[in-house]
Amino acid sequence: MVMPYFHFKKILSTDYLTIETLPSIVRASKDIKKIEIEGRDGFITEDLGSYKSTIKSVECWIRNLEDLDFICSWLTGSGDIIFSNEPDKAYEVTIINQIEFKKFIKEFHKFIIVFECQPKKKNIDNPIITLTSVGTIFNSGSAISRPIIKLFGTGSITLIINDINIYLNNISGYVTLDSNLQDAFKDLVYKNSDMNGEFPILEVGTNTISWVGTVTKVEITPNLRWL
Repeated sequence: MVMPYFHFKKILSTDYLTIETLPSIVRASKDIKKIEIEGRDGFITEDLGSYKSTIKSVECWIRNLEDLDFICSWLTGSGDIIFSNEPDKAYEVTIINQIEFKKFIKEFHKFIIVFECQPKKKNIDNPIITLTSVGTIFNSGSAISRPIIKLFGTGSITLIINDINIYLNNISGYVTLDSNLQDAFKDLVYKNSDMNGEFPILEVGTNTISWVGTVTKVEITPNLRWL
């Protein structure tokens, strides 16, 4: 049986800790606004289109008290985490509790870490998909994704994703569209002023990709997400 573990800030927990319990796998809940109307029974709801963060707690034992200072500096702040019960997914988390080291030393070195997780987890394997002609991309996640698209071409180009047009001007060689950062750039030069339209998203399921203009290839990092 594999001992439970997590990776946080690219450090493996089993190097310093023994994990007693890992958090359950839960789906983030939607942001729902409840509206009560005077004179009407019950209430109505409004879906705000967003999701709440989730809380995941991990119960641990420290292996060697000589590692205490390092553990204090490691288990703080924000970063990506991978739990062994979801080894192909990563969460963006922030540690929200102050670990009571004096208390856990007195109680046989046991303590709890509380992670607040962004609602969508991401695939740790995020290969680049290359298109040299009109094609499709399948979003196998359970939520829309915000891809990184690197388009190679020249001049003025219209990139079309699911019938939504993105107009790009003054392209020389290539341009990168980062839908998560909401920025267009070439190397260190921002190109937002040469873009007209919304940054692309990939819907769950099949997405069509096409273009008008001089394009040699399109590289897409899909950034798949799950709830």
